Amino acid sequence: MLRPVRNAQVVRRLTLLGRRYELLVGERALGVAWGARRYAALREAQLVGPVCVAELDGRSYWIFEGAWHWADEDLAPADVLALVRERARRRRRALERAHASLAADTESPPRRQPIPREVRLAVFERDGGRCVQCGAGFELQFDHVIPVALGGASTAENLQVLCATCNRAKGASPG
Repeated sequence: MLRPVRNAQVVRRLTLLGRRYELLVGERALGVAWGARRYAALREAQLVGPVCVAELDGRSYWIFEGAWHWADEDLAPADVLALVRERARRRRRALERAHASLAADTESPPRRQPIPREVRLAVFERDGGRCVQCGAGFELQFDHVIPVALGGASTAENLQVLCATCNRAKGASPG
């Protein structure tokens, strides 16, 4: 498995041989060092593809696009590239889901416009203040004959007065 090395760093040291660049993980020197030219070539190569820089204690250490990784299995550069890209895709998808979730939390659902008072009064008067199905005069509700979800309007022609029981029964019927 490929894992990120978050505490890796390359330090520059001056020696009798000139500048040397040494790989440290945390405080531990891995015993890997490069001269100035070789380190410059390594930095260029890792921009193009993953580069294995050391194999120590059953781990291989890689650098790619400025990020350090280690693997405890034998991986080819193409394997490292695929794993790094997959991790980036997962991170991007997680961020997209988080942003979508945040947007959904801040947006209120579309709210149905209330039926105008004049229309309610006209429908109530037209239907005699009773349920048009059973004639009950309690728990009255305004019902859309053609539901709003199917394009029905809140007009007197598309509204009727129903009691709660008849309205529930109408909502439960298949058509």
